[in-house]
Amino acid sequence: MWARPKKYFPVLVMLLLVLALCACGYRLRGTGELRPDLKRVAFVPFVNQTVESHVEDDLYDALAGEFARSKNLQVVAVADADLLLSGTITAIASSAISYSPDDKTYEYRVAMTIDVVATEARTQEVFWRRSGMQEVDEYKAVAEPLLIDRRRQAALKRICQVLAENIHDGLFTDF
Repeated sequence: MWARPKKYFPVLVMLLLVLALCACGYRLRGTGELRPDLKRVAFVPFVNQTVESHVEDDLYDALAGEFARSKNLQVVAVADADLLLSGTITAIASSAISYSPDDKTYEYRVAMTIDVVATEARTQEVFWRRSGMQEVDEYKAVAEPLLIDRRRQAALKRICQVLAENIHDGLFTDF
């Protein structure tokens, strides 16, 4: 007999939730697997086709940090790599996006566009490629030009971090 049907309701809900998550193919980001022979990755410094100095260094650091954090591939020197990740920073554009009532710039948006290629080190064959990857970030304007530049640099670093995450996840899910 069903003496206490409410007693089992939370258990039933949890069981259905677990089954639904398993059935839909849900998995954590970037947890796909590459071929078994691809275990080590190296980053070739990106070519910077913009006038923005040192942004390629920020992208390199973000990539190294993201791959080291995930531990899906071991980050090694170029000579020891199974997979080489390289690319080009093709564009960085800034624009004012909001203004104060007295027509002064209140907020800016900066966008970065990159092309990325993952190449097998041994065969030099392209394993994965993405062209025109773009991310944007926004920052507030201030009266002091030096502070505006610092905020822009911070926005570019945040963009590099998001791009590194997207490259990592794309490599493990889109190949």
